[in-house]
Amino acid sequence: MRRSHRRAYGPLIACIASVALLPVGPVAREQERTPQSIVDGVVNALCQKQIVLLGELPTHGEAHTFDAKSKIVDRLIAQCGFTAILFEAPIYDFIGVERAAATRSATPEQLDNAIGRFWWTRELTPWRRALFEAARHRVVVGGLDDQVSITSHYAQAVLPRLIAAASSESTATECRQTVSRHVGWTYDAKNPFDEREQLRLQQCARNAADAAAATRSLDAADRVMLENFARYADRQRPGVTSDRDESMYRNLVWYLERLPANSRVVIWTATVHAARQRGSLSEVPLGARVVERWGDRVGTVGFTAYSGYTSRAGRPASPISDAPPGSLEATATSETAWALLDSEKLRAIGRVSSRLLGKFVSDTWSDYFDAVVVIRQEVAPTFDPWK
Repeated sequence: MRRSHRRAYGPLIACIASVALLPVGPVAREQERTPQSIVDGVVNALCQKQIVLLGELPTHGEAHTFDAKSKIVDRLIAQCGFTAILFEAPIYDFIGVERAAATRSATPEQLDNAIGRFWWTRELTPWRRALFEAARHRVVVGGLDDQVSITSHYAQAVLPRLIAAASSESTATECRQTVSRHVGWTYDAKNPFDEREQLRLQQCARNAADAAAATRSLDAADRVMLENFARYADRQRPGVTSDRDESMYRNLVWYLERLPANSRVVIWTATVHAARQRGSLSEVPLGARVVERWGDRVGTVGFTAYSGYTSRAGRPASPISDAPPGSLEATATSETAWALLDSEKLRAIGRVSSRLLGKFVSDTWSDYFDAVVVIRQEVAPTFDPWK
């Protein structure tokens, strides 16, 4: 795992950054924000669903998409009775935030770390502030990922201790050190992240998770963190089968079991994870697993762009290449800056090329999504500086 690809997870609240801003490229201006018709169309189509998955390009760095999703989430909560939003972000620090909230010691910075760098943007700051306040009363905010982020400070502090406590006396010290190196990413020439270290990490994580599950010596949230980290550690070894989308699905089920019956949940994720079917994808996506269990109570929305700029987690803005003629993106936005393609329109379009799943492939997109939002010109967000 490369440090730059790491992220963050958890349950409860949302956050705000109150520091100077770091511009990284072309940014959204107020008059370019989401048309009301787009928000109305998505909300009207999904208001009666129980679980809604809102996608974004896999670069996770498009300001217009962020703005549209935040407005859709607000309306689903205010108008349609949704009471939870779960991010494609690591579980560990959200559990830390939830524990801190129980003692009234939670801070916006803790939640910033839980949500992670992808969404630390100026464009989302007012929304995060409002969500933080809502979560103090009625809205649950969580995460679905088992990965560990560079901003997962709670995980960095807690996981080595938890794994050592659930390990045998003969391996506790070595396992604490192994996990500490990984969550802090302190590898060097003397201690590289090689095959031997990957095996050691996997064995420490899996043995601790299994021991905690068998003895129930730790509380439920600690056991969930251990099992998530074990699934994540499994994937660090080449050739080991451990499906990240399945892990996110299992975490969704865990949240729903903790929430009141029939709670309504929004999932903030990438379009590739929101897809209703596997199709050409190498793994079964989260959306397909959710649809298999909850059927027509699930709504999925893909987001894509014809062209523009993107910026991932505060990196310099980079261009989004123009979509080719005849593609979904080119056709949908030939005469408009924004387009909402509902299921009927997607069926009428039929098989066509699109970058909805990350790279251009031809498919029948009505099989993948209940609706698709197409943006003619995306812009890179402005990120809060590193903390």
